[in-house]
Amino acid sequence: MKPTKIHSISVINADKVIECSESDSILTAGLRHGLAMHYECSNGTCGVCKAKLITGTIEKIKHHDYSLSADEVNNQAFLTCCHAPSTDIELELDLIGDVRQIPIQQIQTKIKDIHFINDNMAIVRLNTPRSQTLQFMAGQDVELSYKSVVSRYPIASCPCHGKALEFHIRKLDGDEFSHAIFTQILKTKAKVNLVGPKGIFVLKETSTKPMVFIAWDGGFAPIRSLVEHAFSLTMSNPVHFYWAYPAAETTPYLDNHAKSWQASMDDYHYQTIACEFDRSSKNDCHKVAKQIYNALDLTVVNQSEVYIAAPGEVLIYLGELLLKNGLNESQLIASPI
Repeated sequence: MKPTKIHSISVINADKVIECSESDSILTAGLRHGLAMHYECSNGTCGVCKAKLITGTIEKIKHHDYSLSADEVNNQAFLTCCHAPSTDIELELDLIGDVRQIPIQQIQTKIKDIHFINDNMAIVRLNTPRSQTLQFMAGQDVELSYKSVVSRYPIASCPCHGKALEFHIRKLDGDEFSHAIFTQILKTKAKVNLVGPKGIFVLKETSTKPMVFIAWDGGFAPIRSLVEHAFSLTMSNPVHFYWAYPAAETTPYLDNHAKSWQASMDDYHYQTIACEFDRSSKNDCHKVAKQIYNALDLTVVNQSEVYIAAPGEVLIYLGELLLKNGLNESQLIASPI
């Protein structure tokens, strides 16, 4: 079998260079490398993923229904979802520069599978239709609804997998959507409406500072999305991840997954923080925040971009402690869960 050649793609208007094989679409390669590319269907129907070829040659690898105008063709426009490089190429590509450029989308998804980690935590995976992939940035969240039940959850997966979305859903009193999951009213193949993305808890992609990620329990979901997006961007920033969880539980619910990141990064540090916390009663959030704060390497924290996903009250108290210790407010990126 003839080996597949790998070619470089230079996005000249964004100073980005990625690699793409002759068997992959340029869109697939771009998303895999963390490029925030405009797209919707990813199958040649919508035309949103257009780019302009500057140098080199490309090959059409699948049919597309979208028709380019004569002027677009003469101007070397093409659909990145349906073409692969046949040589090293340079192109102009409109990238998403800000979360405000991403439109709110309404998509009817289908539950691919539900994995119950324990009695009160479920990993739920949704598939979008082929014609309507969700475009989002790592760290954002969406509203999921079933009939009249609506809840908002952070996306736990990387934007490079816009057709396969993962959510970590905790069984909580008052959350009717989670109740439908845990009572198995919602099962595999059930249809779930999605509206989003929302939120500005996103990665500072151009920062060269170390990155400190702090998650309380299910706050791991948006943190996972951010960290795995950083992988796709091949960011060399040192990463320190602190995962706080109730001391009554043996480990955080995906502890092995967090440990596995060690194989993907040269400078990765992971620490769990067991906190005195009872899920069945009202807790002292100030005490929890102080327990997390006391476990941090504050010298590292003050030199870093600090991303925190935690309950609102814990977030407020922990943020105050960090700012009093000298962290610059511009270095604190937070999301209540």
